[in-house]
Amino acid sequence: MQSDGSRVWCAARPLIGTMIGVGMLGLPFAVVRVGVWFGMVELVLSALVCYLVLRLYGDLIVLRGGKARFIQVIDKELGHFGTGVASIAYIGATFGALLAFLLFGGQFLRTVTFGIFPMTPTESSMAFFFLASILTIGGSLFIARVQRVLIPIFLFCICCLVVVAAPNATAAHFALPASMDGLGLTFGVMLFSFHGMSALPEMRDILGKKVSLLSRSIGVGTMVVTAVYAAFILAVIGVTGAQTTENAIRGLSVLGSSFVLFASGIALLVTFTVYTNVASALTNTFLYDLRMRFAHAWLLTAGIPLVAFFAGAQKISSVLSITGGVLGSLTGIMMLIAYERARVSAELPKNSLNISQWAIALTFVIFVSTMVSTTLR
Repeated sequence: MQSDGSRVWCAARPLIGTMIGVGMLGLPFAVVRVGVWFGMVELVLSALVCYLVLRLYGDLIVLRGGKARFIQVIDKELGHFGTGVASIAYIGATFGALLAFLLFGGQFLRTVTFGIFPMTPTESSMAFFFLASILTIGGSLFIARVQRVLIPIFLFCICCLVVVAAPNATAAHFALPASMDGLGLTFGVMLFSFHGMSALPEMRDILGKKVSLLSRSIGVGTMVVTAVYAAFILAVIGVTGAQTTENAIRGLSVLGSSFVLFASGIALLVTFTVYTNVASALTNTFLYDLRMRFAHAWLLTAGIPLVAFFAGAQKISSVLSITGGVLGSLTGIMMLIAYERARVSAELPKNSLNISQWAIALTFVIFVSTMVSTTLR
């Protein structure tokens, strides 16, 4: 019989697999813009904010039950207009994430295969898109089985990458000047990196009758991801300092071509995993919430990021900040409103009401501030 600890870890895997992705690779560059210590404080704050939103969303998911995804979960509380706004923000943020995965994945695939099969940036992005989209057809059950093997492997590989890079770190690289100018951009990238709402329905399904462990699973997943991010950020900045690049792996070329090839292979594995995770979750949203046929849902999920790519949306930092800072923040705001309405209407059980309203209000202000600063920058 499976123990509660084992169930919690099994349920946390989809959250870890959804969060740890290309957002991590943009974090060192974002932190350099504000200074290391400001950046690490923002990292912890963004982890707490996202944990809070995931906990609230988890309570609503448990309340709705069944196969409900985002739209069905919030529909009763927000009405048609509010649900429309929230759905546009959530689906838009998910499409933005898939576009970012497409951009990063193409870069890593090109680096890994360049010595064997040279490709242009566009060709490598299309190759990544084709392979990842085919994997998505397998559905969430297939992806869960793959994750059982891949998540421990890439966590181990990331640890190896950090261990190899750490001895080459220089203390002077951490003494970057603190700056308030990039706080909004940095927080937007961090919100993108912790965006894991799409994983929660799968977590609920994994837990089954033990759905009461959902909040614990969210906590475990968020803590693991925060620790991995912090170690990665410090290792990269320690090596590259103010010269940290938008794509952290490229900046590590100072450690040699073999290291970059190894790091790119790990990043490619991570990007494939998170792309299929998020794409499968969005496909399920179209299937269960909008009652689409699978073929239509899959084509829509795969097609929109591809259209955006060819329309010219290829600047990674802009994609990350807009997706996390604007669309991710708006999704969080609508989630807070939905939870508060469910709480006031007494729909939620009493044991769900253990989160301070002050914490919810502060999170609301943070989301609004991030949206404004990202939009005006």
